[in-house]
Amino acid sequence: MKNYFNKNFSIKIFILFLLSLWYLIFLAQKIDLTVVDLGRHLKNGQMILEKKFDVLYTNFYSFSNPQHPFINHHWASGVLFYLIWKLFGFSGLHLFFVLVSLIVFFLFFRLAQKNSNFKISVLFSLFLIPLIAERKEIRPEIFSYFLAALFFWILWHYREEKISPNWLIILPISGFFWVNLHINFIFGLFLIGVFLLERIFVPRPLFSDKNKVKNLTLTFVFTAISFLINPFGLKGFLYPFNIFREYGYHIIENQSVLFLQKIETIHNPNLLLFEITFSLFIFSSILLFFLNRKEFSLIFFVLGTTFGVLAFMALRNFTIFGLFSLVILSYNFDKLFKKINLKPENFEGVLIFLFLVVAIFNLTSNFQRIFYRTKGFGLYPENNAAAQFFKEEGIQGPIFNNYDIGSYLIFHLFPKEKVFVDNRPEAYPASFFQKIYIPIQENERVWQKLSKEYNFNVIFFSHRDITPWAQKFLISRINDENWVPVFADNFAIIFLKRNDLNKKIIEKHKIPKEFFRVIKQ
Repeated sequence: MKNYFNKNFSIKIFILFLLSLWYLIFLAQKIDLTVVDLGRHLKNGQMILEKKFDVLYTNFYSFSNPQHPFINHHWASGVLFYLIWKLFGFSGLHLFFVLVSLIVFFLFFRLAQKNSNFKISVLFSLFLIPLIAERKEIRPEIFSYFLAALFFWILWHYREEKISPNWLIILPISGFFWVNLHINFIFGLFLIGVFLLERIFVPRPLFSDKNKVKNLTLTFVFTAISFLINPFGLKGFLYPFNIFREYGYHIIENQSVLFLQKIETIHNPNLLLFEITFSLFIFSSILLFFLNRKEFSLIFFVLGTTFGVLAFMALRNFTIFGLFSLVILSYNFDKLFKKINLKPENFEGVLIFLFLVVAIFNLTSNFQRIFYRTKGFGLYPENNAAAQFFKEEGIQGPIFNNYDIGSYLIFHLFPKEKVFVDNRPEAYPASFFQKIYIPIQENERVWQKLSKEYNFNVIFFSHRDITPWAQKFLISRINDENWVPVFADNFAIIFLKRNDLNKKIIEKHKIPKEFFRVIKQ
């Protein structure tokens, strides 16, 4: 019996190791600072540690809208990222992100296992890992995933009477950190509220429920109070409900599934995976409700529906939906399999068949993501070359840059140079994007007028910006005799205005138009 247990345990550890590798395939992709927010988060951390607290309240890095009010809701994440980066570099920061991601995954996996069994949990893990890995960039939201897992873990164990009420004090303590780490802190109150409402509407033994309702109510209140402990007070607490009020630029991560499916240039297999997952959730929940109502979980139904709707509305919510779906689908299908009394040998056969189907589906749908992206930790090779060229040649602004590359410029060039725009729509008035940023790229007259007004001396652009106005703008500048390309690599392109200030640099580094024949087509 002991040998069997040891053998069985070893097999489980090996399977978990393989699941970790499967997850790492998606997470271990080189960092491209020119298209992500990480550079700005690192600069935020540096500025705060240097006691330059204006970064918390205003559009600190921009010369186009320097006084626009702004709530830096993830400031503490920047401090943590910066400290880790200073000690261990980009590779160390990347490894930290991967480690936290794996901890989050295994917390949800363990909850899935406790609500079903090991085999079903592995099956749905294999299926859902590509969806869970949708948000693979190093972002402050990793702390939201971790704290959501912690809240869910404690609340579920308290519900099942596996831990004492004393554990609930961890939630308001964690809430103080969460509200300063990432805007999704509001999910913490939502989770407590769902477990509280279940106690009210689906009571168990009377005495036990009275205590649980009281304890969960107090936890809810004290956690809400902890969310007020942030640099912005009540405004910071309410910010999750207000951030999109003046959001003037449409970004992919905030678009719905239906919207993204209509864009021909976007080929994301997770759009289909989400639809399958949400359909499985709805199907299994309805079936369980009618076949085995006693086992139907109101908590899981509310969580699955809420996070499913949020994921449908915005790509950025795929990961949180995938994590909770791992637990919910494992629970639902375990109860359904038991209800239909599958024999052990039939159960094994069904699982093996499903494993094969899921494995083939994942490998085929994610083929490009697995085999055609640079694997590893840290930055892409030569990712900093454009910024180094800018500094080594002593180039001076003002800079016109596109949305994507703003954080890269903030990281490398601030405070010597400020940016025209960066990838924070909430930090700029909606009118800026609609009346200035987009028209300046689409309309040549607007460009000529505003170029003189802002006195641009440099154009620093991420040429992989797929927006139609960006591509049109780049083609126009290549054919514009007043602007000369002096640097181009796989990540960015730099144009200098033809004037006396830039004359020597242009003579030394001018790139002929023929080099850009592909772009001109």
